[in-house]
Amino acid sequence: VKENPEFDLHFDKVYKWVASSTVEKNTFISCIWKLNQRYLRKKIDFTNVSSQLLEESVPSGENQSVAGGDEEAVDEYQELNAREEQDIEIMMEGCEYAISNAEAFAEKLSRELQVLDGANIQSIMASEKQVNILMKLLDEALKEVDQIEIKLSSYEEMLQSVKEQMDQISESNHLIHLSNTNNVKLLSEIEFLVSHMDLAKGHIKALQEGDLTSSRGIEACTNAADALLQCMNVALRPGHDMLHAVKQQQQRFSDLREQFARRLASHLNSVFVQQGHDQSSTLAQHSVELTLPNHHPFHRDLLRYAKLMEWLKNTDYGKYEGLTKNYMDYLSRLYEREIKDFFEVAKIKMTGTTKEGKKFATLPRKESAVKQET
Repeated sequence: VKENPEFDLHFDKVYKWVASSTVEKNTFISCIWKLNQRYLRKKIDFTNVSSQLLEESVPSGENQSVAGGDEEAVDEYQELNAREEQDIEIMMEGCEYAISNAEAFAEKLSRELQVLDGANIQSIMASEKQVNILMKLLDEALKEVDQIEIKLSSYEEMLQSVKEQMDQISESNHLIHLSNTNNVKLLSEIEFLVSHMDLAKGHIKALQEGDLTSSRGIEACTNAADALLQCMNVALRPGHDMLHAVKQQQQRFSDLREQFARRLASHLNSVFVQQGHDQSSTLAQHSVELTLPNHHPFHRDLLRYAKLMEWLKNTDYGKYEGLTKNYMDYLSRLYEREIKDFFEVAKIKMTGTTKEGKKFATLPRKESAVKQET
């Protein structure tokens, strides 16, 4: 009820305070109450304080702000951590009047701070020589760094030159490897062409000049013709037919085939003509037996050319067909002549004066029976 400037603050113990006036005390309490509402979440209890004083000290807008929570003020406020609180407590315990006489406590702290600042300045001034030495060392270190950078730059240029040379060597090695690979492939292709499209000189000579009358010559010509056929029928790889040498070799093989085919056809035609006009085996020599002469010698001579005729059939069917026709023509004439001679001799025997002829003449026969027996 009575105005009094005294008030108590209860911390770990009770501290009694006396304000200069009642108004100042009320203002201080009002300020603490505001801080309590805003930051301390009403942890401080106010005892024997007029509620009217507290209500008057807080405007309606501020009261709403406190009730709703001023987030900006909370953000600005930073609480002390445990270590800072411990340091402040130790410092305040070292000074008995830290709570009762704040001005004296603040003055003491100010004096101590001035002493520390002076000590720091003296320490800095005392270490100026060392600082100069340190700066000198730093300058020398910077110079060394510059020299090292220059050396590193020169090394980098050398390494760049070495790198370029290594790249050139690598590229050269790649080109050499590629060239070797190409040479190996080219050699393989050449070996393939040479081994499959090379006709021996002996075969060429046999095809051009081989003796077609002797058995040895016929065998040589047969082997040469087979070798030529293999060379002409070789399965070329893609691109080989575009090579000039391959075209030239194929043309050479074609010329050899045509030349040998003409020579073989001409020789066989001569053989057919000779056999067709052969008079060595006539019916007169077989007059006793009255039989047609056999042609085994002719067949034996012609069988030697069987493989060559097969080769001619596979390579030049036109000449083969012509030879077949000529053979049939000449052999037909031969058979016609021999059959004609056979009937002439038979007629002579039947109408002749020999005993056998008389026997045939006296036998009564019908015309049909004679024709059938004949």
